[in-house]
Amino acid sequence: MAEIKARLEKIGIGLPEVLLPKTGTDLSKWSVVACDQFSSERHYWEKAREIVGGAPSTLRLILPECYLEDGDTEARVQAINAEMRAYLENILRPLEAGFVLIDRKTAHAPSRKGLVLAVDLEAYSFEAGAASLIRPTEGTILKRLPPRMAIRRGATLDLPHILLLLDDPDRTVVEPLFSARKSFRKLYEFELMQDGGSITGWHVPAEALGEATSALEKLASGGFLFAVGDGNHSLAAAKSLWEERKSAGAAPDDPARWALVEVENIHDEGLHFHPIHRVLFGLDAEAFFSEMAKALGGWMEVAPAAPAAKSEEGRVIEVVSEAGLARFVFNPKEDRMTVEFFQEFLDAYLAKHGEVSIDYIHGEEAVREMGSKPGNAGFYMPPLDKSVFFTRMVEVGPYPRKTFSIGEATEKRYYLESRKLVR
Repeated sequence: MAEIKARLEKIGIGLPEVLLPKTGTDLSKWSVVACDQFSSERHYWEKAREIVGGAPSTLRLILPECYLEDGDTEARVQAINAEMRAYLENILRPLEAGFVLIDRKTAHAPSRKGLVLAVDLEAYSFEAGAASLIRPTEGTILKRLPPRMAIRRGATLDLPHILLLLDDPDRTVVEPLFSARKSFRKLYEFELMQDGGSITGWHVPAEALGEATSALEKLASGGFLFAVGDGNHSLAAAKSLWEERKSAGAAPDDPARWALVEVENIHDEGLHFHPIHRVLFGLDAEAFFSEMAKALGGWMEVAPAAPAAKSEEGRVIEVVSEAGLARFVFNPKEDRMTVEFFQEFLDAYLAKHGEVSIDYIHGEEAVREMGSKPGNAGFYMPPLDKSVFFTRMVEVGPYPRKTFSIGEATEKRYYLESRKLVR
């Protein structure tokens, strides 16, 4: 174990002592979806609260983003930290050091495989242009860090929804372990709440990680091992707090130096990339579309039956509003992503129109439902080609913020495993 541990740590990977709830805990109530999902659909979280009732649940250990504007964030954070201390004492039990192998089944994917492990925050940077082993896939919005930092600063548990991507076309890391899963101890198998599908997990001890370690070392040899697929702002908050702790004299082996994550191979057939759409609220639609046409040099037209990312005239953004379905066509001179042009326009427009708000939506149906209401408009972004994902990251850098989502909202990582942030 010592040799495997040392080799992994050289490439920024740790062998965590994962915590899981004690036997008898109802895991279908324990596990809830990532806090940044359903941020404009408060009813989802109220339903989750109804399902959980008085049972132990990660719902009490997170702050769903739909509540961030309620003005009681500080009180919620204090309650979360108190629950973490209580759960650490009464509910959670450690596994021996190792990885957790996961198989997730959803309505859209019969199997999506992953590994829960720890990563060294010294191997990650969210600075622009950083050539670190772990890199963000989109720009980090610094103003989104304080709520996450506030929770982690007083936290005793590291409870992640962070998903890292591995560019492993030959399937040398996760897949061989999955093929050998019957030789590992099964930890859980249960249905996730609110259409989240099901999840199964196995414990992979250090002594079974020899070949996987060699494969990871080979993949890391180029200097770029993991891309942050989901949860970049949570990882950035953990990094920022580690830098605070380090500046204050924290020891190199401080638990805050590490973050628990799930790693998935970008070439897994069950890993689907979806564009993140936009919905605007409180809008004068006619004035907005006029300004959009002037800024981007395009025009609105009636949408055809089948949506498209491009037309003979140029780029296409599908639009839904109270007036129905339309599309905006423009022909930029620069060879950049459609979402880059549109987001730049949106940022400038929102800075001038404080009465208008925006949300970033993962599901097409939710865009239709919200965008078609009076005073709103929804905008469908074009899809992303994951086959050139890592190549683009190396050649160009991070993607524009809110470009893509891994899976639908209900396919996001559910909180389940954790680790101690205190000795």
